[in-house]
Parts: sequence; structure tokens; C-alpha cells
Amino acid sequence: MRSLDLYIFRQCLAPLVFSVLVITVIVWMTQSLQRLDILVEHGSGFASFAWLSILIVPSLLSVIIPFALFGAALYALQRLHADSEIAVIHAAGVSRWRIAGPLLFIAAGASLVTLWVNLDLMPRSYRILKQTVADIRSDFATSVLRSGEFTTVIDGLTIYVEEARSGGQFEGLLVSDYRNGENPETYMAQKGLLRETVNGPVLYLLNGNVQTVDDATGEIEFVNFRDTAVNISDFSKGGGELQLELTERYLSELFNPDMTNAWDRENASKLIAEGHNRLASPLYAIAYALLAIYTLIGGAYNRQGYGLRIAIAAAAAGAIRIAGFVIQGLTAENHFFWMQYAVPLGAIFAFAILISNTARAKPAARPLKAKAA
Repeated sequence: MRSLDLYIFRQCLAPLVFSVLVITVIVWMTQSLQRLDILVEHGSGFASFAWLSILIVPSLLSVIIPFALFGAALYALQRLHADSEIAVIHAAGVSRWRIAGPLLFIAAGASLVTLWVNLDLMPRSYRILKQTVADIRSDFATSVLRSGEFTTVIDGLTIYVEEARSGGQFEGLLVSDYRNGENPETYMAQKGLLRETVNGPVLYLLNGNVQTVDDATGEIEFVNFRDTAVNISDFSKGGGELQLELTERYLSELFNPDMTNAWDRENASKLIAEGHNRLASPLYAIAYALLAIYTLIGGAYNRQGYGLRIAIAAAAAGAIRIAGFVIQGLTAENHFFWMQYAVPLGAIFAFAILISNTARAKPAARPLKAKAA
């Protein structure tokens, strides 16, 4: 790149990075609140909550990057206008497309990043997210045993805990084991610890006693212990195989639904429409860059500023993206999947034509006034 190209490149790149970070953080904060139930209801630590919150970021980037690029391009060009640098550049004979070149280079890079997010990073992160949430919610210690509640874990086994803590730790336990109907046992312990073993989950009890009924006398016998274990391997976490939804699938899985799966058969058109959307959405970055370029250097110079143009351009950008979402829903019903590409490609073509026509247009020469004799 030449010095002018590098200068314009830097003027846009810094606002783009800043915009992506700020918008991502704002949207991330609102989305992460939806995961608070993991922290509140299931007793997971803050580390688990933070990890789940990070995993939703890739899904935000695919929408944020094009809009952030649009805002960054507007900011960069408006700043060049405010400092009269655009006027100087034009006076030096530099064309509009030459000014647009660095911005379009950034737009191409943003499109590639968005494509990578759509095809790899987003489904990968969503799969990890879904599996992590499923593991937390199916965890015996956090989802079944609750403080101050009697819980029938499996037939013949009821457990009461005074206080349930994270990591499978408990305080004040009462365990009624009547799986063997002839010899029921009742355990009382100060502490308990739940651990997964090769034979299934085992509840270790510390500092307590076990109560049994003597068959001969009918009296209750107490046997104290420092530690003992209650086998609860019959407990099943359940859940089965996770059903992958639209955002959790790779492109090959979207374009080739498994027709032996009932969910895939019912949502085959939605899966294919999502696949085309993954490929079409990166094009919006280029369309928005061209829209920003046309907004600020595609028309006549305005001494009053470009506030109205920017407002109209922002509304147009929103309308274009909304149209893309609407078309995606329609194509899932009528199977005209190619229409998803028509929106961004149509916008790219239209703004490119407008910029080209403006670039070719030359202001009419002003007539010279004759000097007075």
C-alpha cells in the first residue's frame, strides 16, 4: 500500500476494532445474564458462569462485525471530511474508488473473519456451550440434592441434606436406604462427599452412625463410623444424546440433514436455509462498507455537515439486514434459497453503481466573467 492507502486504512481500522470490542461487550453483558440460572439454581462457580458467557461471543460477532465496520467507515470518512482532507485528496486528483480501496480491503478481511466465525467458530463454541450446560444440569450434586429438601434419588433411597455446596460437598445428611426391604438402613452424618467412580456415583459419609432394626428383638441398633460409603450407582444422569440445533451445526450438517432423525426431517428446510445464511451473511460487510462510502463521498460536498445522510444510511443498513432475516425465513418455507444472496449482492451492486456514476460525473465549468474595461 502507498502512504495514502495506509493512512486511510489506519483511520478506519482503529475505530473498527474499538467498535467491535465495545458492541460485543455491551451485547455480551445482556446475553450472559441468561446464564445466571446456572450460577443460581445449580450452584456452579463463577468460573463456570464466565466460561459459558465467553462461549456465546462467537455467535455475536457474525452480526456485530458488519455493523461495526459500517460505523467505523462512517466515522473515518466523516473525520476526513471534518479536517478537509477529503477535499485536499480530491484536489490532488485522487478518485473516489482510490479512497474507497483501503476501506474495501478492510471489508474483505471482515467478510473472511465473519465467514470463519459462521463456518467453524460459532458451531464449535455452541457445541461446547450446550455440552457444558447439559453436564452442569445433569450433575447429581447440583441438580438433584437441594439444601433443606428430602430427595428420592432412586427407588428405595431418600436423601436429606442440610446444606449443599458446590463440588459435591454436603453438610448434615440423613440417608434412608430401603432398597433392601428386609433390612432398611438409615445413615446420619455430619458431612458427605459425592464422587464419580468407575462403578458409578458413590456418596461418602463422614462422622456419623447407621441405624438398623434387629430382626430378633425389633430394637434399633446404632453403629458409629468415621467414614463409610453408600453406593448409588443405580442413579442415571439421563439426558441421552444431545439434539444439535441450527446454530450448533457445521455447514456440511446443515446442507445434508439426517433424514433418519425425526427432528432433521421436520426442520430440513430450516437447516438448509441456515446453511445459505452462513454463506450469505459475510457479504453484508462489503455492502455496508460501500453504503458508508457512498454516503460520505458519493454525493456533493455539504458545508452544513452530513448528519442527515448518516441517519438515512443507518436506517438503510438496518433495513437491508432486516430484509435479509425476513428472506431467510421465507426461503425456509418456499425453498428459494438463492434469494438470501440477492439482498447483500443487490446492495453491493447498487452502491457500486452509484459510486461509479458519481465518480464519472464532473461538475459543470463556471463561466468566466469579463473584466470591466
